[in-house]
Amino acid sequence: MGDFEPGRPAVELPVRRVVPVRVTRRRRPLVGLSGLLLFACMFLPAVRGCDAPVVPLQMPPFLPPYLYGGVLALLAMWRSARGLGTGMALLRGLSMIVVIGSVLVMVLAPPIGTVELLLGGALLAIIGLFGTSETRVATTGVAVAVICIVWFGFWTLTPDALIGVHLSLVASFGLLAGSLAWLRELLGIAAIDMPRAATVVRHRW
Repeated sequence: MGDFEPGRPAVELPVRRVVPVRVTRRRRPLVGLSGLLLFACMFLPAVRGCDAPVVPLQMPPFLPPYLYGGVLALLAMWRSARGLGTGMALLRGLSMIVVIGSVLVMVLAPPIGTVELLLGGALLAIIGLFGTSETRVATTGVAVAVICIVWFGFWTLTPDALIGVHLSLVASFGLLAGSLAWLRELLGIAAIDMPRAATVVRHRW
């Protein structure tokens, strides 16, 4: 046995140290599949044109819903914290592009530009300019889904709607359901990022 120092107990007092908790984000299959479907609809015929069906890819002012679907799909599949940060940066950049683009659209089509400016500003306010928050991403998913349901729901009521619009509406409902479940789960979980304290007892012999 080792030597004991005078006045020092054989068993040292417990030492508290902080052990960081590693949190892995979960995949969100419904959000991912719905977002991918919405993004893919950008390449499908949406409405009848004068000579040929109109594909959203041909109309840049109408692309944001599909691009948001693609970014949300990536965020739903990326499981790392780094992926979350990258996805939020993409959402911020997309919202800023919408705001800037809406100012240019207002020159040619003031009503459309005004609506895009309001929606882009609202989405940018939800996602925020700084920080990383999975709750903000889920809230953005809910907001995007509601906007898309109103937008594509209007077009499905017209006789010119084609397969792209109908599938986009289906994808929007899926995105809403998945984002609501995501948000509800996040709000119902305590702060899992808080470190936990561990007690370590060291014996001297």
